[in-house]
Amino acid sequence: MDDRVLTILEFDKVLDLLERRCTFSVAAELARALAPSTHPPTVRRALTLTDEARALLGTAPEFSVRGARDIRATVRGARVGVLLTPGQLLEVQDTIGAARGLRRSFGRLPNAEETYPGLADILVQVEEFPALEADIAQSIGPRGEILDSASPDLGRIRQGIRRAHDRLMERLNSLLAGKYSGAAREALITQRDGRYVIPIRADARIAGLVHDTSASGQTLFVEPLEVVELNNTWRQLQRDEEHEIERILRRLSDGVGREADALERTVDGLAEFDFQLAKARLSYDLDATSPTIWDGADAADDGAERAEGGHPTQRVVLRRARHPLLTGAVVPIDVTLGEQFRALIITGPNTGGKTVALKTVGLLMLMAQAGLHIPAADRSVVSVFERVFADIGDEQSIEQSLSTFSSHLTNIIRMFAEVTPDSLVLLDEMGAGTDPTEGAALARAIVARLLERGPLLVATTHYSELKSFAYTTPGVENASVEFDVETLSPTYRLLVGVPGRSNALAIATRLGLPEPIVEQARGFLSPEEVQVDELLGRIQAEREAAEAERQEAARERAAADRIRREAQDRLREAERARAAAREEALAEVEAELGELRGELRRLGKDRAQVAVTREWLRQAEERAGELGREVRQVRAARPAHVPQAQPAPGQIRPGDRVLISSLGTQGEVLGFADSDEVDLQVGTFRLRRPLADLTRMNRAQSRAAERAEPRRRESAVTVVAPSAAVPLEIDLRGMRAHEVEEALERYLNDAYLASLPFVRIIHGKGTGALRQVVRDFLARHPLAAGFEGARDNQGGEGVTLAKLRQE
Repeated sequence: MDDRVLTILEFDKVLDLLERRCTFSVAAELARALAPSTHPPTVRRALTLTDEARALLGTAPEFSVRGARDIRATVRGARVGVLLTPGQLLEVQDTIGAARGLRRSFGRLPNAEETYPGLADILVQVEEFPALEADIAQSIGPRGEILDSASPDLGRIRQGIRRAHDRLMERLNSLLAGKYSGAAREALITQRDGRYVIPIRADARIAGLVHDTSASGQTLFVEPLEVVELNNTWRQLQRDEEHEIERILRRLSDGVGREADALERTVDGLAEFDFQLAKARLSYDLDATSPTIWDGADAADDGAERAEGGHPTQRVVLRRARHPLLTGAVVPIDVTLGEQFRALIITGPNTGGKTVALKTVGLLMLMAQAGLHIPAADRSVVSVFERVFADIGDEQSIEQSLSTFSSHLTNIIRMFAEVTPDSLVLLDEMGAGTDPTEGAALARAIVARLLERGPLLVATTHYSELKSFAYTTPGVENASVEFDVETLSPTYRLLVGVPGRSNALAIATRLGLPEPIVEQARGFLSPEEVQVDELLGRIQAEREAAEAERQEAARERAAADRIRREAQDRLREAERARAAAREEALAEVEAELGELRGELRRLGKDRAQVAVTREWLRQAEERAGELGREVRQVRAARPAHVPQAQPAPGQIRPGDRVLISSLGTQGEVLGFADSDEVDLQVGTFRLRRPLADLTRMNRAQSRAAERAEPRRRESAVTVVAPSAAVPLEIDLRGMRAHEVEEALERYLNDAYLASLPFVRIIHGKGTGALRQVVRDFLARHPLAAGFEGARDNQGGEGVTLAKLRQE
């Protein structure tokens, strides 16, 4: 497809809309590269994928590709042996997690592979990497730090570093407090060149290595000889740590390199899936529908006319079509091509919507051929055109010495060299920019020639001569954009079959031009022109009357439908009431019949009741049997139960009571966290569970559950599923107050659900502000049973030990 045509019809702006709806950067690249296809099977498959993605979002509106990163360059580097950084490895981990989450979320959808077969095919590319994901998670923390658990050697080395550091600090503090207390500028331990030193007055003399001097020269930063070996040990262990970290990163990088091909396929699959979801989001936002693709091979079977040369005519049926880039109250248009006519000539005033209608037809064809839904009503039909030609707007060029007329004519000459019956031609203001008489004649000749070549044609013009040409030429139809003479403004409605009227004299009158001048101008018109204008006026009036009658009939049909639905609802309600009354009466009869049979059995056993003969008992039992048979017959003949409107099986909504299968308890749905997780109220707790773990309870079950287990909402605790391994301590140093509370909330929830008896919270000493925030938060948190400061050898006031509730 010609890039110039794509630009003229603003297809690139539609791609901008599509790109903004992608959540994955690689999918955004696919959106920017999208182009219309001329291969019908490809177009059908692309539209089917959009249909499936829209249906999926209709079932799970929040479904998306979350957390994926563009790791293609990282993977390529790992393939050739590049050492990856912790940040790059975290991006790989995020992408692997996104792939795993997408596959599992899709798998939890009901009958996913049968309902969305095209999307399921895309997910075949998306793989899971449990070993690599677990290795990265065990080795690198969320902030990019290498964890002690990355390797046994690293844990051992870091323990040694801590011990060496403690011995070094202990020795330096001892020297400052004793031997060098008089020589030290202040009791301070600092670092120079990665080694610990103490500030010594320049006039003092101690045995040691001078690493630095203050700016004034009064202070020397000295490493005492007593700690040189301790410093050496500490530094050597640090170098060992660096080497071990490098070895760990090499191991992880090699793991990514070994999975390079599969990771690249996974990235492509994630991008393709997100791209399809973006198409679906655009469809929802534009209120678009999936068009039917016209199969030209069927044209001969249904009697469709053929173009010269035996080629079946393409077909376009746009119902209530809207330009996708227009906002606000957009007036929809109806356009049909290829049935009774192949060329549509649109006339009307400037700024009346002629060019917008022209662009709407072309742009919607391009969107459909690119696999996008189109902003039009259901049952719209599009064709797959081999070429779309468009000559729209003023393309005069000073550099090429081309006038408006010349530029238009150059485009048309180029078009004639390539146009085929499987083409769509869009011409704006044919023959404009030159003498009106010659321009109109040239426009008629262009339309006639295109009719011979067989493409579908939509053209706009100001020339009134083309109205009569369209009226008298088979295969050509008039259309116009409506103009309201009373308000002197266009209505933007496209009227097919009605040529545009000349409104110049009517507008002049409305604007106040003296009547004698208007009448004199009318006298200059030929009688034929006056008759044609009057005829067009009558046609338009009759069309408006017919439209008003059609709208009135539609309103009456809608009212009748509403009355019929109300009657059906009342009938169903009456049937339900009658069935309930019947059921109640039968239950009463059965109860009384049971009492009668019991009484008969009692009488038969009571020998003292001599007044009751055996014959009487036999007759009574026979009558009771007959009554029982009648009750059973009535039950069998009762009308079918009229079901009440219920949500679809398995569809869960806020307020529903549900059974939590994994916990064996019931809860109430509060809302949806995302496409596959639900927030629940269970007693005093709020939980977040997967949608697949829940079963919706009916009203009877809900009432029984409410009676058996009254809900208590006071002091509700928010609890979410804990992570796989919950550490015994959390380090909050460097965080702000609001960050501390958010981190503690998550950590306490995880620790509680992991059944930890206590946790260790590191906040540092400092000014004590962070410690106060932590302890105030623990004092009011329902999961904290108590707290206290740590012992001096465990961190002292820089650490708080919190005991957790165990009930």
